[in-house]
Amino acid sequence: MRAKGFTALAVMVLVLVTGCTNGDPADRPSSGPSAGTLRLVAGSEQASVVDTTVKPWCASRHYTCQVTLKGSVDQARLLAAGSADYDAYWFASSVFLQLGDRASALRDVQPMFLTPVVFAAWRSEMDKLGFAGRSDVPIADILRAVESGRTKVWITNPTQSNSGATVLFGFLNYFAGNGPGTPLTQQQLDSPAVEQGVSRFVKAMDQTPPSTGTLMTECLAHADQCRAMFTYEDLVIEKNAELVKAGREPLLVAYPKGSLAVSDAPLGFLPQAGNDDAHRIFTELQDHLLKDPGAQATLLKLGRRPAAGVGLTLDKPDPAVFNPAWGIKGTINEQAIQFPSAPVIQAALDRYQTRYRRPVAVYYCLDGSGSMGDNDGWTGIQAAAGQIFDPDQAALNFLQTHPKDSTTVSIFNDDLAGGSPWTVQGNDPTALRGLQGKVTGYRPDGGTDMYACLLRAADELARPQADDRKRLVVLMTDGQSKSRRRGEALSALTAAGVPVVAIAFGRDADPRQLKEVAEATHGTFVRQDDLVAALRQAAGYR
Repeated sequence: MRAKGFTALAVMVLVLVTGCTNGDPADRPSSGPSAGTLRLVAGSEQASVVDTTVKPWCASRHYTCQVTLKGSVDQARLLAAGSADYDAYWFASSVFLQLGDRASALRDVQPMFLTPVVFAAWRSEMDKLGFAGRSDVPIADILRAVESGRTKVWITNPTQSNSGATVLFGFLNYFAGNGPGTPLTQQQLDSPAVEQGVSRFVKAMDQTPPSTGTLMTECLAHADQCRAMFTYEDLVIEKNAELVKAGREPLLVAYPKGSLAVSDAPLGFLPQAGNDDAHRIFTELQDHLLKDPGAQATLLKLGRRPAAGVGLTLDKPDPAVFNPAWGIKGTINEQAIQFPSAPVIQAALDRYQTRYRRPVAVYYCLDGSGSMGDNDGWTGIQAAAGQIFDPDQAALNFLQTHPKDSTTVSIFNDDLAGGSPWTVQGNDPTALRGLQGKVTGYRPDGGTDMYACLLRAADELARPQADDRKRLVVLMTDGQSKSRRRGEALSALTAAGVPVVAIAFGRDADPRQLKEVAEATHGTFVRQDDLVAALRQAAGYR
């Protein structure tokens, strides 16, 4: 199946300062612990909980709560590296917590609430598939519907997002034949049955955006491209409230029978010199979230199930929230799967990138004009090239190149520059580091004509692709482009059906041109000054 569009890139880091006693916002973690302050890093999935529960509580106690929202991989890397920037870590699920906390550095880890992963689709799509009115749908039925081309299903990239990883391990357990209480083993992961089964599942997914928020936003915005998805139950509840209010068709959910996976939102404290006061605030916050009736009521309104309850059973659930008409079940009798050990999690995520997913032909168009040297933009591009093309760094980010990938890099100014394009077939480490060297060795110069690079990319990617490769263009520019070849480039990209991830860097970038390219190609536009984060996100679409 060929993907028709790409979702919007999520900003990887968003800092919220809550309950600040001095009224001054902060845009980064403090340099060290201070009295009355809790520095908390949380997954983007917790944004609504932070706004409705954490922020008001911090303000009422006159605490300074610095809450930074980061992606799952970034959280895990920070924790594993022993970062002193944060007092507490709040993951969306235990998958990436286990990867980041192999040294057992966190203390007092407790799940804050529960939400199962569901199969969600538009009501009309559920009717067409014959799933409407069936609260539990066997995995085999879902897989048959996807592989037959009867629907288009999205999940998030399992190596970049907790929701995608949670789905992946549910299916791995299913193909291994494990019951809910039996975790996946390395021997099972190595078995042909699991390898073939999960490869079928992953390759049947139409798109795999890199974050849960992006998935929800863009799937709802492009109903013609996204007909169904695997996502969290609570996010479906949140979005359905918005859809119904807008007079739109709601999503219906079904609970995957035989591989029910649950996100447990674990929150843990990182002891370090001088943050005893932060531990006191942390303990009070945990108690508030878990025991305060008002906080529990707020969480229930957001669709979060209590972690202290009996399994996933709710006592008198509010039908306006846990709405049976949306397929939401107040009582779920099936036991959730047990996640495997950290080494098995690591191996499975590595294999997603190098064995399970469809290979991709990706063409990078990087702005090498003179202005990129004046605004430090090229420095950001060089750093991003190290994150993506150096195999060791890519592995740390779970962005490994597939053995059947095709990676092309072009630098442009008034035309193609620096002797580019350069292409690497496969994942040979020396060849990929060669791409990095080409980028780091270039010196910005000249004007800006992004259409020259887009035209070349369209020509390259319009050719037949081996191994059923997906195709993708990643475009980055900091300025307004010459437009002599605009029409020709847009026509070529549209005819080829190649989506473009268009990244605008800096204040001078013209959003009109980049938005036009993204919309014309069913791609996506993002304005982002952190080029390392932006290009890592773009690479996450693979």
